[in-house]
Amino acid sequence: VRRFWHCVPGAGNLKWNWHLSLFCDEFERVIRRVVAGLPKENDLIFNEPPGTSKSTVFSILGPAWGWTIAPWLRFMSASNSDNLVTDLSSKSRDVIRSELYQKCFPEIQFREAQDAKGYFANTLGGDRFTCTVAGKSPIGFHFHAAIVDDPIDPKRMGSKAEVQTAREFMTNVLPSRKLDKLVSATILVMQRLGVGDPTDVILEESKKEGAAKV
Repeated sequence: VRRFWHCVPGAGNLKWNWHLSLFCDEFERVIRRVVAGLPKENDLIFNEPPGTSKSTVFSILGPAWGWTIAPWLRFMSASNSDNLVTDLSSKSRDVIRSELYQKCFPEIQFREAQDAKGYFANTLGGDRFTCTVAGKSPIGFHFHAAIVDDPIDPKRMGSKAEVQTAREFMTNVLPSRKLDKLVSATILVMQRLGVGDPTDVILEESKKEGAAKV
């Protein structure tokens, strides 16, 4: 994150704080277990206010780093709108295309037949697919790790339909897309919005018998 921060379009100057170290440590811990094929210890939820660089770390630089240790990793990223999730995916793609990244990791090359902002793949088996909580479906795609970044628009939290759609995505759609239900990890990144928001839903689900810890 420190080394490649300047490769992120529009990221500005990096001002390090202890919470960024926590982001990196927890993301790495979870992804390394996935790479090793070990049953996950837990899924992750990060509740952070806007402006804490959570999307830059998790949705942009995180997957770019993941390919450096396991280029076959399959990432799925989801958000509340196609514009947002595509923008985050595109910026991650820009980092991977950057001169510095290619100098350090020349083995990571995009597969020409699948190189779009919202869905790209490398020549070593890895890919990144984007979807939306409501609309653009992930059906047909499976992941080693899913990064769900702001699954509901804060302005829409008052809509029962929006809240129910987000619940359905988190509890039914997302679990069905895992490559291995014991290993594949979910990382939810959002600000808390109130009772019944996706964080609330996942915490309640984690209390059920046999559910993954969070």
